[in-house]
Amino acid sequence: MKNVKIKTKTKFLILALTVIINAQGFCSPVWNIENGIELIKQNKYEDAKKFFEGYIKSSPNDADGHYYLGICYKNLNQMTKSSYHLQKSYELSKNIEKINVAPVNLHDESTEDDYLDMANMYFDAGNYKKALQYADLMININPNSVNGFILKTKIYSKQNNPTQAKIYFKKALMLDNTLVNSVWAKNLGVTKIPQYNHDYYNIKGLEYYYSGDAKAAINYFNKAASLEPKNPVVYNNLALCYMKLNDFNNAKKTLNKAVAADRNFNLSYINLAKLEKLKDRTLKKETANSKIEKYLLKAVKVNPNSKYAYLELGNYYLENKNYSSANKNFKNAATIDSGFFEAMLGLGISYIEEGNLSDGIKTLRNAANLTKDGTKNPDMLYYLSKICTANANFSEAKGYLLDAIKQNENKNYYFELGKIYYNEEDYSSAENAFKKAMELDLDFTLEADIYNYFGLIEFKNFDTEKAVYMFKKAVDLEPNRAMYLYNLAQAYKSLGNKNAYTKEINALDNLKPKTVQDYIDFSTIYFDKKNTSGAFKILNEGISKYPEERILYESKLKLFRTIKDTRGIKETELEIKNKFRR
Repeated sequence: MKNVKIKTKTKFLILALTVIINAQGFCSPVWNIENGIELIKQNKYEDAKKFFEGYIKSSPNDADGHYYLGICYKNLNQMTKSSYHLQKSYELSKNIEKINVAPVNLHDESTEDDYLDMANMYFDAGNYKKALQYADLMININPNSVNGFILKTKIYSKQNNPTQAKIYFKKALMLDNTLVNSVWAKNLGVTKIPQYNHDYYNIKGLEYYYSGDAKAAINYFNKAASLEPKNPVVYNNLALCYMKLNDFNNAKKTLNKAVAADRNFNLSYINLAKLEKLKDRTLKKETANSKIEKYLLKAVKVNPNSKYAYLELGNYYLENKNYSSANKNFKNAATIDSGFFEAMLGLGISYIEEGNLSDGIKTLRNAANLTKDGTKNPDMLYYLSKICTANANFSEAKGYLLDAIKQNENKNYYFELGKIYYNEEDYSSAENAFKKAMELDLDFTLEADIYNYFGLIEFKNFDTEKAVYMFKKAVDLEPNRAMYLYNLAQAYKSLGNKNAYTKEINALDNLKPKTVQDYIDFSTIYFDKKNTSGAFKILNEGISKYPEERILYESKLKLFRTIKDTRGIKETELEIKNKFRR
């Protein structure tokens, strides 16, 4: 903790906290889509538009985000932009390799009505191509959309294609038998209700799956499979239901049937890999890695042009710290699609995790430019800022964060900005940034850390009683975080409250480091207490327990630099270079 008496030492204490970049990995800032939906419900379309513009920049291939942004533009009477994003939503949700079936939260009556409005607008204008796309959108989100099927009937009739018109009218008729007496039935020569077929049962299965009734969906998918036993798509849909119910045995059997039906349908292998991962996570096992890898390699083999198969394989290797293999597969995905944001993001993170910051920052900068309008993706700016922070380049890091905040107000952006202001000793700006982060922290994940920084700021402003209050809030939220206990103890010591100081120190002494962050905290505390050998010892213990966590080696290097130990600096730099190829 910073104070007047130990200013030099405690400056290192704070810097040690700011370089924690790889301890938790480069996690994307959390966007809660429900926040944007709530703005739409409140008819705050301008605010909702800004939210979803940021949301899709963070997740440019998210069908839901494009849909809701399209709705915002529609209500703001910006129909061209609305059309673009609604169409983008449709294209993404139709991608069978990435999203096997339509996104769940797009299936509601108001959504269908929105698409129907757009479709009728284009139909009335004679733009049947666009009208047809929106009819497909309606059917994609609601497989039982009578309006969608009737609209396609009307479109194909206008295009003098009675064969297609009859096909879609029969689909509507299966859902609404009263249409047998309609003018369309008479015009198309349809005199009886058609029997239910594979498509009908598959559609019903999708309807129940997305309404949350996986058991009912299984019944319909089984009926569809009985009519077309060589169709791998329906088996994959059926397997998803079993996976949703954690019925791993039946999911495996069904996916094996999908493979038997078509050994070149790579989605079956991707889902087999996901099944093994789900089993491991649910059963808390770590035994399926070889199986996961085998299935993903098979997915690539049967379809070497599938960018999503390479992406899944790259993510698998990244998760298992096999960075060279992760890099290779992310590159393959990006070769197939040079604008594939997720692949470039994965490649950049993989470079960084292996310690190759130079290539990492170049790749992330390239990924940041993949948006169509040339605007840098705000999340990418956030990652770039964290890389700069890791290299103690706080000025550039601050620039990236300020640019990101111009596009989106995100709690993580403000939190990182607050830490940079704190290191620059601009405590007023730091406090404002932390307050904004707390305001946006709806799930309270940053609350304890922010209260700790509030305590440090109050201490620097010579209001120790307020500092105690803030530190106590942090400790109440996370009573086993060593740094919070230590800072609270130091504040009590400054007030001359020996009993309270002793209590917190005793609580601190009873803690044992468990996480990477714990080892860094204890090392910082030992150093602040002039126990330099203890600081190095605890870091070495952490490295022994977590040999792949680069942040521990970086913390040791920072410690050597602080005490100006030339030999230690050279040895640790060499150790990092050899281990992480930096």
